[in-house]
Amino acid sequence: MSPPDGFAGAALPPPGVTPNPEHPESIAWQLILSSCLGPAVTIPIVTLRLYTAAHVLKRYHLDDCKFQVFAVANSVLSIYQTKNGAGMHIWDVSQAQFQQFMKASTQLKPHNQDGSIGGSLTYNLGTLFIKASILCYYTRFSIDRALRLVTYGVLMIAVGYSIANAFIFAYLCRPMAAYWDFSIQGTCLDVTAAYIATSALNVATDIIILLLPIWMLWPLRVPPLKKFYVTLILMAGGFVCGVSIVRLRAILAGATDPDISWHYVTNLIWCLTEMYTGIICACLPCLKAFVVHVFPNSPFFREDSETKSRATSLALSFNHVVAPGARTDSPSSWGQATQQTPATASDGKALRR
Repeated sequence: MSPPDGFAGAALPPPGVTPNPEHPESIAWQLILSSCLGPAVTIPIVTLRLYTAAHVLKRYHLDDCKFQVFAVANSVLSIYQTKNGAGMHIWDVSQAQFQQFMKASTQLKPHNQDGSIGGSLTYNLGTLFIKASILCYYTRFSIDRALRLVTYGVLMIAVGYSIANAFIFAYLCRPMAAYWDFSIQGTCLDVTAAYIATSALNVATDIIILLLPIWMLWPLRVPPLKKFYVTLILMAGGFVCGVSIVRLRAILAGATDPDISWHYVTNLIWCLTEMYTGIICACLPCLKAFVVHVFPNSPFFREDSETKSRATSLALSFNHVVAPGARTDSPSSWGQATQQTPATASDGKALRR
């Protein structure tokens, strides 16, 4: 089948391949599915986190939901990109489509568009707020000065490179139109190198986030099983590093592929997976309070008196004053004290032990 008269693809096809813009091969459905599944899974989880903060812990933090806004914006943009040829072979995409595709991936408000949000902005700020939420959660329960300094240091590094990357893609070329119109002569930064640097920094900070709970909890004198359980939940925030590594490999694999509109879908899908996995991981530690609130008598959360006594040291280490006799298995974020009760003689003996 020959292409329609007057059709000009964004690039020439390989030898022996005929463009088919009317019935093109497409994997756009994969991108649409990923863009819809992410919000469908994470919005209820974030809603539970907000409910827990407002009605269980009665303490709301600014980092509780900002990441969801940017993640959903990235999903909307990804679906919009399928209109511009994402998921089709570049030789089946018209030049006009391809230019809009390239613009929407970088510009805050592309020409002739009604306020499209750039992919680099939504991705970088979305991942930044996810990391900030996890790191701020760590700082609330650490009294180790060195650990707090490291946590704040990682946060500042994440803020620095995320904000820089969020806006640098809007100024990749001089003139900027050379980025999406290959007929314009100009000078551009190495886009692949920029993507690789961003992914490498994300992987590095994710690994540190993964290891920080070990530093925070492992020295505590609590039962090994409970220590392992609490550490595993807090380390959930760093498990997204596995997705970051896979995304980095996808970027490297497609670095030399000229079929940009086709292989870019893989990168977008892993971007979405990284963001939504990060949201789930950021919410998991906070949801323990909700589970205890709904199932207060569950055997899984029931502890004997010795474990409760030892758990008091865990709560104290999280910089919360727990009165003797206060419940340490309360619906809280790993150690928030419930209403205090007067000390008793048996409580004093337990504490001395």
